[in-house]
Amino acid sequence: MSRSSAQQLSVQELPVRRILKSLNNAFGLYRQYYAIRFLDHDPVENITPNDLTDTPPTLSSNLPAHKYYPYPNQSSFLLGEWYWNDGEKKSQSSLQNLLKIVGHPDFRPEDIAGINWRDIDAQLSREHSEVSNVEDGWEDTQDSRPGSWIKTPIKINVPFYKRMRHPGQKWFNAGTLHHRRLTSLIREKITRTTSHAHLHFEPYELFWQPNEGAEPVRVHGELFTSEAFIQAHRELQDSPREPGCDLPRVLLGLMFASDGTQLTSFSTAQLWPVYLMVGNESKDRRAKPSCHAFEHVAYLETVRESLC
Repeated sequence: MSRSSAQQLSVQELPVRRILKSLNNAFGLYRQYYAIRFLDHDPVENITPNDLTDTPPTLSSNLPAHKYYPYPNQSSFLLGEWYWNDGEKKSQSSLQNLLKIVGHPDFRPEDIAGINWRDIDAQLSREHSEVSNVEDGWEDTQDSRPGSWIKTPIKINVPFYKRMRHPGQKWFNAGTLHHRRLTSLIREKITRTTSHAHLHFEPYELFWQPNEGAEPVRVHGELFTSEAFIQAHRELQDSPREPGCDLPRVLLGLMFASDGTQLTSFSTAQLWPVYLMVGNESKDRRAKPSCHAFEHVAYLETVRESLC
């Protein structure tokens, strides 16, 4: 078959997309798709109550002793956590937290008798000091392996006012940017079995209609149900295909966040981690720590005081 005949055939057999509505669920919600057919991959069907909640740990969790290292047991770990995380100046609130620990029926005073707290603190200090030495902690990753880290020196051009002793622009070394390749992280995310089942690759409009006589009300709450996401998805589906490619084309929403992080409890070492989240995953899962929905994509160093 000639190339012109193949192109003509592909135009004639171009799949027709149309509005598809799902049935109302028990809450009166239904989904409206712009698609060829209803999805074979529906993340909503994979949701269980355990996917939406995290059960907080309790004193009776009975975790193995090595989980509390360098503390020998749960009671000592909880006291150590209270000591380091409730602030240097103890308040009424921290006192109440302490009373909750020692007053719990599973707290065992005999577990904390004879513990060498200084030795435990020394072990914590050594381990945190190793973590704070960031340069030694990165993988040598000037390659394309998934998850590998890349070091990129950063220079900034600082302008000086014309009336200063040395006017004009001057370059300064602002440190090193540690980052990972987005394409590798995206590929790993969508192929990972624990996350793929929960990714929405076909966006939809969500409506609430409590009964047949009521006017449907648009419901907002997820990135993949937003107008901008749906419009971008339609433009992608209606655009010309790559020659010879019949693979599904999906839109992936990348969401970034960052905050300052104290590296250790014993120094002022800080970094600004940059996190990546995929908007195709429900915010219910993104808000659940055990789902590990946040991917570390970069670490920003603080600019030296000499440049501030």
